[in-house]
Amino acid sequence: MSKSEMRRHMLGLRRLLHHEHPSAPRDVARQIDAHVPLDPTQDCVAVYHASGGEIVSNDLITLLRARNVPLALPVTHENGPLSFRIFETDTDLVPDAAGMTAPDTHAPACHPSVIILPLLAFDASGARLGRGGGHYDRTLAGLRKKCHVRAIGLAFDEQMVEKCPVEPHDAPLDMVVTPTRIISCGEGER
Repeated sequence: MSKSEMRRHMLGLRRLLHHEHPSAPRDVARQIDAHVPLDPTQDCVAVYHASGGEIVSNDLITLLRARNVPLALPVTHENGPLSFRIFETDTDLVPDAAGMTAPDTHAPACHPSVIILPLLAFDASGARLGRGGGHYDRTLAGLRKKCHVRAIGLAFDEQMVEKCPVEPHDAPLDMVVTPTRIISCGEGER
């Protein structure tokens, strides 16, 4: 199956799963709380606002805020990597270049140590199929040249495939969190 065929198929599946598993956001937040070490003094965690059947990150945002973990949201730019801005409860949000909700320019910039990201499909090696814009791939490639950044995908269990089609520019995930398990990519699952 080509990337575009898999993308079409998995987008439909994800929308279906979104309706079939209403507790998934809460379950994913619990998995992260139990199994992903985060240090509020060291980590800034980039989250996202869900669309298109993505696992909604509101439960996770609430949990991380309760743990005083600094949060950031991505800001999409025309042809470059994403940037990140601090996301607090009173942050003004505006549409970015892709029409996604993002902090306005008054919010301080942030270099996240953990990026939580959506996906359409993934495999055990950490290969990820996204929407096709390459925003996260470019961003992770650039950040990983400068510092250690953990990329954690949020997914429904059914989004795991045997093999994701990959290209040289595709940035792998370090971990995938589903409602039922944590998959440390390249290392198996817990």
